[in-house]
Amino acid sequence: MPVPELSAGLWTGQLRLGDWSLDLPPIPGNLVPAKWRRRGLPWFAKPVPERGQEFALQVARVDLVRAVTRRLKP
Repeated sequence: MPVPELSAGLWTGQLRLGDWSLDLPPIPGNLVPAKWRRRGLPWFAKPVPERGQEFALQVARVDLVRAVTRRLKP
């Protein structure tokens, strides 16, 4: 899945072949978030464990102010 090309939001998925569909397995909760840059800004994609047995991926831009304050805290 080309994660860097996804827009921000919550993504779920199914495998579909014509009228037939199959739910994708859940993403492991211990999976490390994917990180990349789009137009010079940092983005991430991480699994959403609150969705239970559903394939769910949260894609968003990194909040720069929050990231900087986390780095400055002891």
